[in-house]
Amino acid sequence: MLSSLHKRTSLTMFDAFTDYPIHNIYNDINDTDDTLAPVRKCKILTYDRNKYCDVLVFYTDSDGDERAVVSNIKACYCYKNEARVDDGEIFAYDELITLPWS
Repeated sequence: MLSSLHKRTSLTMFDAFTDYPIHNIYNDINDTDDTLAPVRKCKILTYDRNKYCDVLVFYTDSDGDERAVVSNIKACYCYKNEARVDDGEIFAYDELITLPWS
C-alpha cells in the first residue's frame, strides 16, 4: 500500500522542447502566430488525459534575462528532441499519463 501511495504522490516531470508560440509572452518578445516561434526548452508538468499539458517554458526576454512561464499547450507540440513539429518525437500517451492530472 505504501509503495502505491508513493507512486501516486511523487512528482513526475518530463524535460522537453516546444516550438509552439507562447501567448503569455507576446508583449515581451513578440512571439506571434505570424512568425515561427523558436524551439525552446521546457518541462511538462501535467497532462489533462485528453490533449493538453501544463508546460514550464524557458525563454530569454527582451533584456537578455532568462525567464520561464507556465503555458497550457497541446501535447503534440511537446517533443523529446530539439525539433520542429514535423521532426519532433512526441511523448506516448502511456508516458503522459504518468504525469499529474491537470
